[in-house]
Amino acid sequence: ATAASIYHAKSMYNKQPYHMSSLTGEVWVQELIDGHPDHIRSELRVSLQVFEKLAETLRDTGIQGSKYISLNKKLAIFLY
Repeated sequence: ATAASIYHAKSMYNKQPYHMSSLTGEVWVQELIDGHPDHIRSELRVSLQVFEKLAETLRDTGIQGSKYISLNKKLAIFLY
């Protein structure tokens, strides 16, 4: 029990960052879209197919990107 407590305490203080990508914004979203299917699911909690269908539905209802932020980035921020 003592060893387990020590191991647990050490793991609480020696944390390793989860988000290590140096990419930001639009490039990060594109990496999610083009990358491994498990990556987008891990980050946004939806599959690529669901992400693309949501973006299509938003476009069909008139929601669009702006000069500074694409619709895909807006959707990724919302889902994140």
